[in-house]
Amino acid sequence: MNITNIFKLALTLTLVIAGVVAAVIWNESRKEVVYLCGNFVKGVAQDSVLRQLGTGNFLQYRLETISSGSRITVDSQINFKLYRCLIEFDPQGKVVNAEIQ
Repeated sequence: MNITNIFKLALTLTLVIAGVVAAVIWNESRKEVVYLCGNFVKGVAQDSVLRQLGTGNFLQYRLETISSGSRITVDSQINFKLYRCLIEFDPQGKVVNAEIQ
């Protein structure tokens, strides 16, 4: 085996490992959005939602005030925001609806 073949093998292995790592991280970021969104059923308090969202490693979220109360939008830049959870709250800060979009 000459140096060129060793280099090609090392490069191929490196690319395969990088691809596997990227796929695992992509899936973990997806699962954070999808599975956490499933926790937010009607009546859950906003502070509980925020506490749970704080446990995510790949999440980003935005809290905004809307006419019917407030809304949190959760997504991840790791998966290019393909998975998004919208959580709507009533004026008392309780979950009204949470869904994946």
